[in-house]
Amino acid sequence: MSEHQERIDLDAPLSGDFQAVVRLIIGGIAERVDFAFEEIDDLQLAVERLLAEAGQVGSVHLSFEVGERGIRAHVGPLSESAVADALHDGDVQPGHLTLRRILQTVVDSFGVEESGDGRIVVRLEKLKGMA
Repeated sequence: MSEHQERIDLDAPLSGDFQAVVRLIIGGIAERVDFAFEEIDDLQLAVERLLAEAGQVGSVHLSFEVGERGIRAHVGPLSESAVADALHDGDVQPGHLTLRRILQTVVDSFGVEESGDGRIVVRLEKLKGMA
């Protein structure tokens, strides 16, 4: 996504009470790219599952880069151990959904960046009309 981009930054508590607010904001951001309903839902699900693995204590910074072709989100800093464990597939029983499998299914790409302090930032990218 190298075209002109807008950037939206948001700090939100990790408390489950704010998950609906974060979902609503993501929906509005995705509307700017004219995402289809399924694409909006995919991005919302990816962020929700990521935040669920991060726990309920503290806050998180969400940054959204909105371009003509899609959205790149950065979520963090998050506890490296909790999210790293969730992203590791390892020996998983068939039919068991891990965070990694969910992200592989609902976003076009994702990655992990170190932010220091034993914490990480997860990058998610969702392109319009893809996957």
